[in-house]
Amino acid sequence: MGIAERRAREKKQRRGAILAAAKRLILKHGVEGMSMNQLAESTELNKATLYLYFRDKDDLIDAVVYEGLVLLEKEYQQAGPRTRSGLERVLHLARNSFAFYKQQPVYFYALNHQERRRVAERLETPFAAKGNEAASRVFAKMAEALRQGIADGTIRRGIDVDVFLVLLYAHLYGVMHTIHSKQDIYQDVFGLDPAIIESSALELIESYLKSGN
Repeated sequence: MGIAERRAREKKQRRGAILAAAKRLILKHGVEGMSMNQLAESTELNKATLYLYFRDKDDLIDAVVYEGLVLLEKEYQQAGPRTRSGLERVLHLARNSFAFYKQQPVYFYALNHQERRRVAERLETPFAAKGNEAASRVFAKMAEALRQGIADGTIRRGIDVDVFLVLLYAHLYGVMHTIHSKQDIYQDVFGLDPAIIESSALELIESYLKSGN
């Protein structure tokens, strides 16, 4: 292995170590509570070194979001055979999204932080651009299942695919936010199990999509 290859590998490993430390801090303190000073201390690196890998904290959070989207994309790729109906595939992908962000909440915390930034603050940094590309592939997988459902008759005709994808994302994101941030309220005040909220959300999607034939 040449010097350039070794340096590239070491740089990749260090970036991975920084990301891993950042995710631990996010789980402990939340995105807002995590600081670059804490990260420097956790990784035993000075802040100047951190900024060689990530431009600032938001760039770092974009990298966490991107990593999560890549993993979610892999979940989607393994989401079952095409022998399922289009409706079944849409519901399966939605269910996978809930399961993924429930099992790995750090990626939802990062996504939630990113979504609350103003449009002008979502700069086209390398990781933001990569995240957008990964998100596009995830949406394309859902769009493919939706079109299959329209073609095989399990999803009613007349649905605008692009509009539905936006509404579906808003629906899933809102439900996930409710489960992650309001779980104690719904459990203590209403006695609701988060699983009921999740299953009801999927029923709403199914009811909207189902063919009337």
